[in-house]
Amino acid sequence: MAAYDDGLKERAVSSTFRDAALFGVEASGTTVLFGKAALRLPVAISDNPGGRKSIHDMPQSEPTLTGVYVVDLQVVREVLTRTGDASYEAELVSKTGQTLFEGMGNLEHINPEIGYSSITFKGKYKELAPTLLGLEAEEPAEWTRFTIVWSGIAW
Repeated sequence: MAAYDDGLKERAVSSTFRDAALFGVEASGTTVLFGKAALRLPVAISDNPGGRKSIHDMPQSEPTLTGVYVVDLQVVREVLTRTGDASYEAELVSKTGQTLFEGMGNLEHINPEIGYSSITFKGKYKELAPTLLGLEAEEPAEWTRFTIVWSGIAW
């Protein structure tokens, strides 16, 4: 049996998976992001490690990874921050941590009985967006996020 350094193993794993999340693969689906077809993998609403709270129950001022998109073979993280009772900030971030989009929006309840709501985020594409995804960075951007089951399923 080969001998290896346990410390190296721990450092490599903790560094590689420092932002590990619990994904709700059953709620994944296709959508359009940046005008292109994308696969969305939501972070599961769960009290288990790596899970998250529903956007309706998120604490204020705490950035929360709510999903990951794969678009044009690029990984894009969706990070939402609740800024008020019904106001949110969205940030779409590349795998390397570069911000591609930032915007603000308000939660609108469409059917509260089933947790059906939407948020239209208005903001700007950032400087790196054209390089990674071929977008015009100077144009204003608008992105609507629909959810059901209190943000368990989103598109």
